[in-house]
Amino acid sequence: MSPEYLAMLMLGIMIVFIMLGGHVALALGGIAVIFGYLGWGSGIVSMFPDRIFSTCTNFSLEAVTLFILMGSILEKSGIAERLYSAFHVLMGPLRGGLLFGTILLAILFAACTGISGAAVVAMGLIALPSMLNAGYEKTVVSGVICAGGGLGVIIPPSIMLIVYGPTAGLSVAHLFIASILPGLLLGGLYTLYVGVLCSFKPKIAPPLPKSEREKITLRGRINLVLTSVLPILGLIFAVLGSIIFGLASPTEAAAVGAIGSLVICGAYGQLTWENLKTICLFTLKTSAFIMLIVVCAGLFTSVFLGLNGGNLIEKWLIGLQFGKFGIMMILMGAIFFLGMFMDWLGLLLIFLPIVVPIITEMGINQLWFAILFCITLQMSYVTPPFSYSVFYLKGVAPENVTLFDIYRGVMPYIPLQILGFFLIYIFPEIVLWLPRVLE
Repeated sequence: MSPEYLAMLMLGIMIVFIMLGGHVALALGGIAVIFGYLGWGSGIVSMFPDRIFSTCTNFSLEAVTLFILMGSILEKSGIAERLYSAFHVLMGPLRGGLLFGTILLAILFAACTGISGAAVVAMGLIALPSMLNAGYEKTVVSGVICAGGGLGVIIPPSIMLIVYGPTAGLSVAHLFIASILPGLLLGGLYTLYVGVLCSFKPKIAPPLPKSEREKITLRGRINLVLTSVLPILGLIFAVLGSIIFGLASPTEAAAVGAIGSLVICGAYGQLTWENLKTICLFTLKTSAFIMLIVVCAGLFTSVFLGLNGGNLIEKWLIGLQFGKFGIMMILMGAIFFLGMFMDWLGLLLIFLPIVVPIITEMGINQLWFAILFCITLQMSYVTPPFSYSVFYLKGVAPENVTLFDIYRGVMPYIPLQILGFFLIYIFPEIVLWLPRVLE
């Protein structure tokens, strides 16, 4: 069998294995070893230590651990509860005010954790019961939490962007800057949709009763803002501002964020030994899981590209004569479909080294493509059957909120994400303007 056909068989077996629920790292590493041996013999064994060493010495990937640490500390600090209390008071008088507050909280939490799952779980525990008690419709509430929490994969400091950078040979700092406006665009579309929905159906999200609003005085509201909103805004500015203005690399900024989150956690009286133990164990497990997949995915793509699989796919796509738009839609359609069944990390690490040479050959701007790629992966977070945001929320939701309720709630946000995708496709300056201004 020729190397090219070995590569295609390798890719097909990997996709089937993962879609059937196989362990991502074991699938990637095991299949790579088997097909590498078929292609080159025992020389494949020496590639393992090389991949492990290159991953462990990658300075950009160190930011992954630090941002996970930062998000874990903030989760234990109780900042999400304080922020929601502030938005509850400030926006409760508006029709649908708690929905607006939830979207804003999702954006702030995304800008502090970089992980969508953390935002969905936090808001599911804090915001979901509060809005249900206020008389909000459960499908609407579920949709806002899942869609808003999913912004964590596109708003910096996104872990997805940190992994994307070194995999595609792009600056993580440039990716962070380029993703700011697209992230705010999606958040704005969600907010606009909620506003229109509440205008036509006021009963689904009633304002808080006057008696509830008057429980907290003006002084209490000011105190809530000073003790919850300002610290988190200061932390976001310290992390992203240091990157945007060239004062620190993403890894250095992540260290600043971790220290800042420790200060906030200590100020709130949550810096206990028990919490520190939980924080460190979570950071260790999550970072080890990500790095294991990075190593195995790197081995898989090295074998696949070494067997000329990338060249075969490139020739096939270019030979279709569909032009840039057609090939882009084929690539994004494939990523969207596979994202419904596969975890984003494995999908990104497997397919990015394959598609980057193709878009480079076609003259497509890599920064623009990166944001479109990540938005497409974000869609898979809320797209059945394997929508991770839905599963995260169901895991913490009350029993009366069914899986069907959550699916009904998230469905309107899929067209909004597609709209955001095409707006960015039609107007590339949404991505490219800010990096160019700040160069």
